[in-house]
Amino acid sequence: MARILVVGGGFAGLSAAARLAKLRHDVTVLERADRPGGRLRGLSPDDEHWTAGPPTVTLPGVFRDLFRKSGRPMTALIDITPAGPRRHVVPRRGLRRGVTVDLPFGTRGAQHDAVVAARGRDAWSPWVDVLGDPWNLLRREVLEMTHGPDSPVEPPMSGRTLTELARNLKDPRLRPLAVDLLGADPRSPAALAVWHHVERNFGRWRFAGGLPGLADALVTRLGERKVTIETAVPVERPRGDDVVTGVVLEDGSAREADLVVWATGTDPDVPAPPPTRRWTAVRLCGGRLPEDFVVHDRAVVRGWHSGEDRWVLESAAEVDPLTVLREHGMLTGDDAFAVTAVDAPAAHGGVPHPARSPRPGLWLVGGAAAAGMSLEVTGMGTAALAEHIGAAPRR
Repeated sequence: MARILVVGGGFAGLSAAARLAKLRHDVTVLERADRPGGRLRGLSPDDEHWTAGPPTVTLPGVFRDLFRKSGRPMTALIDITPAGPRRHVVPRRGLRRGVTVDLPFGTRGAQHDAVVAARGRDAWSPWVDVLGDPWNLLRREVLEMTHGPDSPVEPPMSGRTLTELARNLKDPRLRPLAVDLLGADPRSPAALAVWHHVERNFGRWRFAGGLPGLADALVTRLGERKVTIETAVPVERPRGDDVVTGVVLEDGSAREADLVVWATGTDPDVPAPPPTRRWTAVRLCGGRLPEDFVVHDRAVVRGWHSGEDRWVLESAAEVDPLTVLREHGMLTGDDAFAVTAVDAPAAHGGVPHPARSPRPGLWLVGGAAAAGMSLEVTGMGTAALAEHIGAAPRR
């Protein structure tokens, strides 16, 4: 049995702890906040709750596997249901007619019908079709594997960007959809485009109670697995240079461990990049926006419903998202007012290695392993980590 300290009580830390505890290791979670859950709990400016990131996920099998392999099936603790479509707004350029596409998830046929209704023909489905093989390669050789300091794996479509790959799409008005990926930009690696294939084939899903409901279910699972969760414990850094032997807290004290899983959202050895994106929390006064949408203007704005009359808008830090939405007729002057704006997580730096070890005794998962990590990829990383560490011998 290994003594394992998991630093961070968000999805990355909770999912890693659940899996490792089921493998009979002695697991303790150290969480800086006064409650576990991290960004799953959302944001609470002005004492109001706002969703920190889109409230839906794809690859439901990742979450079912997490609960099944940490104890009981997911349905014993939380339900999951299909989510609705995402609205894409491609604004009018010059004299050309603008495009609005309500793109559903989960079936090729539904996406085909939606694109034909918007454009009269479907150039989208053939473009997504060819992403199946790259997805399988990326999944097997990168996302479902652990990685050491010098991983030799090259992702599929290496050397190309999303913009370059989108040029293969025969309908130029749909190319903005091809480069639309949360936390990425058109210069990101082309391999990230496989998420269009994933969303089409596996759908997008919503947890009962939203992402806070997922947090509650995971905390319950950790209780069933006898995992110790210590809150209000700020950890400063891993302990040890060549080999990590525990952690150092901000008060200077140390905690020893056989293994440290770092799940705080940032790499402890690399300074966090300055924020370039922000989330703007918005309340509407009588109007309504789609549940999930993207406006593909020069200033791209993504938005998602955050309950009742609330939405969260993501944009570049220098962009006023309300102005963009008003320019395209999605809001009128009296429809909305911003409540607050906060820094959004760092954007993708490339194809993620979701479970990696920079030096012996230390594993990074979630956003600590790669900026902009999604819940789905984080879950694949913690599954790979648990398989790599293996079960403790039975006493």
